[in-house]
Amino acid sequence: MKKFRLMIIMGNKAWTLAALHLVCAMSRRGDIEVLLLKMIPVRHPALLGTETGYLDFAAEDALELEEMVATAEDYGVSVNVQLFQYANYWPGIVDAAAQLKATAVIAHIPPSAFPYWQEFRQRWLRLRLGRQQQLFFPLNDLKPSLVWTPPITLQNDMAHLLEQHLS
Repeated sequence: MKKFRLMIIMGNKAWTLAALHLVCAMSRRGDIEVLLLKMIPVRHPALLGTETGYLDFAAEDALELEEMVATAEDYGVSVNVQLFQYANYWPGIVDAAAQLKATAVIAHIPPSAFPYWQEFRQRWLRLRLGRQQQLFFPLNDLKPSLVWTPPITLQNDMAHLLEQHLS
């Protein structure tokens, strides 16, 4: 059986925790590697890949990453944390997925003042990742709360799509 690599693109803290709970619950059921990706903007494209490119990575970001890793450890799941510098966010996600050889990408596309723009971004990401033989799960409808648990139907649907993807 091939190991799946699910990559979570960190968004706001509540959504990221909800997505992490879902993926950790799934990884306990199957052969899934969890990648947690923190996207770091650079101030100029010439700074990509340099230490100066990490100027916008704050101490709060490091603490948030530690909390996410601790949450995964509570599930008994190890998380591969990656930092990724970008000059353009959406193409950066596609590039990160290619470099890290993710099977699927889980990201939140925030609502826009223009309703069609969120749909456009979702379709664009699905198309670009599809060209790389990768799946995209927007999971925009996650409703994080203190008592939130990942629904089994969502886990089963994602597991089924991953299995189909390998076929």
